[in-house]
Amino acid sequence: MADEYQCLPKKRKDFGRPPQFEDSETKIVASVPPDSSQTELFIQRNPNKITLSNIPMLSQHGVNTDRIPTSSKGMKHSEGGWPQDIDREEVNDVNRYRKKMFKDPGYSFTPAVQTMCKKITDTIRQNNEIDLFEEYFAGEQPEHLSENISTKTLMIFKDPNEIKRSATSITWHPDPTELRVGVTYAMLRFQQMPHDMPRESYIWNLNNPNFPEKTLLAPSPLCSMAFNHKNSDIVVGGSYNGSLSFFDLKKGNASGVITPVRTTILEHSHHDPVYDVSWITVGKTGTECVSTSTDGRLLWWDSKDPDRPTD
Repeated sequence: MADEYQCLPKKRKDFGRPPQFEDSETKIVASVPPDSSQTELFIQRNPNKITLSNIPMLSQHGVNTDRIPTSSKGMKHSEGGWPQDIDREEVNDVNRYRKKMFKDPGYSFTPAVQTMCKKITDTIRQNNEIDLFEEYFAGEQPEHLSENISTKTLMIFKDPNEIKRSATSITWHPDPTELRVGVTYAMLRFQQMPHDMPRESYIWNLNNPNFPEKTLLAPSPLCSMAFNHKNSDIVVGGSYNGSLSFFDLKKGNASGVITPVRTTILEHSHHDPVYDVSWITVGKTGTECVSTSTDGRLLWWDSKDPDRPTD
């Protein structure tokens, strides 16, 4: 015998309004007098501190979403979809068919596209909508109405290596039309650099922030970098071991890795990491540069003969 049951539907409005909680005065619901016979079973603590709170503890944190690599690709489109009796190579036949379609009352392509665009725009804007009439912070009075200074993140350049390193220096390309920036990465903590520490530094292109455009591979991780003001393809980098490396951006392998064309001798270089390096703009040669380090020395170099510092 099958089970018999009956469903009694009930509308939501018949359940009544949802409860609304509010603050009220303290009331004594019940009072239990103490039992003097149980006094010996308790140990008195003086002072006695206790904290009671019915407010849950909340925490706040932020995370970054996973990076999605993007790339630009071309597409070749061949025109199609014409009736069998229309030759798309004949301009007169195509124009005649188009005039016929536009005059047809059933032709509603443009209104359909306008309707779809409006629905899509409303859907996209839902993520940015807020209720202008909702009071988010009740009872709070603004201390000042001046506009706060804020910045906006346009793009993020992430180090592709798995080992976390710090960006020690950032240098822009001397030509303003070249949307390129050089970034050096290193770990400056004394004797805390792992054995397999990456030595790559990168030249990034602002038009493609997903992957570096060129990779500079020095004998030691670079701590500073500078483009030559006269020949921007020549780059000088100061390394963690105190040496200087000179790169030619036109010389590199198929994967974009560029090794130094010249490197200073370690015995005649700095004894500490090179924290800054700059090309000398005075003069016609454009091959002289100066470097500084925490070893207390300021060294002048000539990229044509980098075996010893010139001063």
